[in-house]
Amino acid sequence: MGFRDYDTRLAAYCVIVEERAGASHVLLSMLREGNSRWGRMWTLPGGGVEYDEGFEAAAIREVREETGYDARLTAMLGARTFVPRTMTGSRDPRPFKCAAVLFEAEVTGGTLGTLEVDGSTEFAAWVPLADVLPPETGDLTDHTSEGPYHSRDGVPVMSTTGYALRLWAGRR
Repeated sequence: MGFRDYDTRLAAYCVIVEERAGASHVLLSMLREGNSRWGRMWTLPGGGVEYDEGFEAAAIREVREETGYDARLTAMLGARTFVPRTMTGSRDPRPFKCAAVLFEAEVTGGTLGTLEVDGSTEFAAWVPLADVLPPETGDLTDHTSEGPYHSRDGVPVMSTTGYALRLWAGRR
């Protein structure tokens, strides 16, 4: 299939980890019901890159919209592509591929609370990192699957989140 035969979504996501109450916590966004075929699910703050912005600006904007925090990018962790099996709400019949750039960031200001109106984020929260780290086994690099794994409390976690957390942990 040629590049003109499918739709592309550019995205940017941030891993933001802080020590809270003696343990590492990661800032996550809860995807609202109806935005994935798995229902509500944890994801990193981030999302689509607008036509007139770069990956860095998109990452900072998305953190602000989804979490209420201002952020500063500290490193690029890597990139990931995946091909969703289904896309909720898409009117385009063409196949779809996402290309996501993954950053590490830190909070520089703001207050926790989503600023999106009618957006995909239900709320944001600091979640214990140990509760959402991906299993050591399993291929999170498989670009043909966006399927989730599950947190300790059983909530689905987007595989791109797990992939980014593995990259982040590998830098420690």
